[in-house]
Amino acid sequence: MAQQQLLARLTCPNCRTSFAIPVEQVLDVEMDPSAKARLLAGQINLAVCPACGFASTLEIPFIYHDPRKELALVYMPMAAGRTDMERQQAIGALSRAVMSTLPQDQRKSYLLSPQVFLSYESLVNRVLEADGVTPEMIQAQRDRADLLKRLLEASTPEERMALIQENEAMLDESFFRILSLNLEQANALGREEAFGRLMEVRALLLEQTAIGRKLAARSRALQALQADPTREKLLDLLVESEDPATRAILVTFGQPLVDYLFFQKLTRRIESETDEEKRKHLEALREEVMGIREQVRAQAREEVQAKLHLLRDLLTSEQPELLARRRLVEMDDLFLNVLASEMESAQQAGDQEIFSRLQEVWRLVMRILQEQVPPELLLMTQLLEAPDEETMRQVLEANSPMLTRGFLELLERMEQDFRERGEEEVAQKVARALELARTMAPARPEEKRPPQRPSGLVMVRG
Repeated sequence: MAQQQLLARLTCPNCRTSFAIPVEQVLDVEMDPSAKARLLAGQINLAVCPACGFASTLEIPFIYHDPRKELALVYMPMAAGRTDMERQQAIGALSRAVMSTLPQDQRKSYLLSPQVFLSYESLVNRVLEADGVTPEMIQAQRDRADLLKRLLEASTPEERMALIQENEAMLDESFFRILSLNLEQANALGREEAFGRLMEVRALLLEQTAIGRKLAARSRALQALQADPTREKLLDLLVESEDPATRAILVTFGQPLVDYLFFQKLTRRIESETDEEKRKHLEALREEVMGIREQVRAQAREEVQAKLHLLRDLLTSEQPELLARRRLVEMDDLFLNVLASEMESAQQAGDQEIFSRLQEVWRLVMRILQEQVPPELLLMTQLLEAPDEETMRQVLEANSPMLTRGFLELLERMEQDFRERGEEEVAQKVARALELARTMAPARPEEKRPPQRPSGLVMVRG
């Protein structure tokens, strides 16, 4: 059962532009596996002004549901301004909203008494605690985040270097993950100044710290293998790398190259080596690569079995669509390959009943996956697949309500991206689509800046 979408209509306190954003009130990690990552990143009900980029979080109640851990957590901020009775009614409504999507046998007692949190931070800590993250680990992450903040605020390179030297123990791979997450957020929100400062800090850390140099070397090794994906290159990179984690990543990434011919090359190199120490090093490397390869293969077998179990569950479920939506994150390319393979096997065996049921699962999954694709991207794909300009015009006419200023800007960015990548033919096709779209997209009233109104939000059902 799909949740009815709520919209918040806002007036930006910075530039007074009015705009609307969708509001999340039910976060179910099985229905939407990205919900947990967005919660931990502080991106739930984050309002970003489309005109000036000013961002703020809406103080709106929501429920976080993780059925596997039997977690039902309600965020009920004091700023919501409710009486005790209204707060209890809101908590009950959120619980019922979750239960309404569940089969009867999954409506358990923990949903009737969800834990309530007055602060976003305390709710996040409870989610982390359920994952086995201790208060000490949480504090360590806060310390890393605080260090990143101080590095960004440092006014001179000398001040940043002093902070780096004083806090070298905290500059680990976890710190770089926090840095990368902040870079992604700054880029997504269009915060160019913040993005620039983060890149400056990252460049300094990659150059001046041991962990930074190790991560930079790992990145260079992967880029080198991507540029020249051959057995010889993989072997050279493995021999040169002094970091076990980097070697494991190289073998995993280059798995198709780790075959009989690869081991032949490695064996010949061992046999031709006259230095005893180097020979032992190469022999140890051979054993290491064989071990990593077997781990990768075992993991691949486990992943295939997991996809087969999911497929079996979909075939036997009384509510396959609900199950598919709850486990959407598992329906990746591997799942689709497994499903296609099972369909082919059933067809070859002449089992029409199983083949028909597998086809039903295929159509269901395709429909749900297509729902996840933004309509602008679907329209862009149709335009790129159009065989001629007349078909392109027909596609645009059929989707005229989508020819907004934002979509035209998307076409402009896509054209530029394709040209920068040297895909001139595709860029020219996007340019033709853009030219047609401009002639078919008259100024729309909703695209003009609305009159100023007092700050605030109004909840409306969309």
